Amino acid sequence: MRVPALLALPGWDDHGKQQFDALSAQLAPDGWVCRRARIPDASWPAQQRAEVSRSDSLHALLEDYMDLAGVRGIARGRLGLLGFSYGGYMATFLAAAKPVRFLALRSPALYPDAGWDEPKESLDQPSLRAYRGQRLGPAQNRSLWCCARFRGDVLLIDSEEDEIIPPAVIANYESAFRAARSMTRYTLAGADHALSAPAAQREYHNVLVDWLGSLRR
Repeated sequence: MRVPALLALPGWDDHGKQQFDALSAQLAPDGWVCRRARIPDASWPAQQRAEVSRSDSLHALLEDYMDLAGVRGIARGRLGLLGFSYGGYMATFLAAAKPVRFLALRSPALYPDAGWDEPKESLDQPSLRAYRGQRLGPAQNRSLWCCARFRGDVLLIDSEEDEIIPPAVIANYESAFRAARSMTRYTLAGADHALSAPAAQREYHNVLVDWLGSLRR
């Protein structure tokens, strides 16, 4: 029997290894194989992070995907991506390049197309904040273009009190997934970007696990 697989893409400033370990442990009895992608997170040295471009991240993700898809017993038709913030943004490009059954995105970030091959941390922050306040469509952003082509299942989770990702970004993503097999939108009431409150972490975990379970039925 072939089993489902999940590749988790962390956020740029993510400290969520404990959350990932808890999720992996809960899904393991149902046969899930879970891996955490090797893209920059908060554990990386600052100098190393400062050199990484979005192009670099996508190349690393393509390798991670092939490593996971190559595990014996994995059902490629049941392989999905879980992305948070920067990881959610990068997940859309990976899903456009490789077969992906589902996308679970929490507070996915959005970046202008320009500077793709430049270090991610070199982006001008005031300009980035202004960009994220715009209503954009697939014709105006490559990540949203990838979303418009995606035909799998989508879970889009946002935080009500997110201080990093404004509502316009989430609305752009939701509108872009027009060809998805299914779209589930969930807002974590009172939560911030990092889910610093334990109650918000538990709510997110439960919503995600329930949704993943529904995909097997």
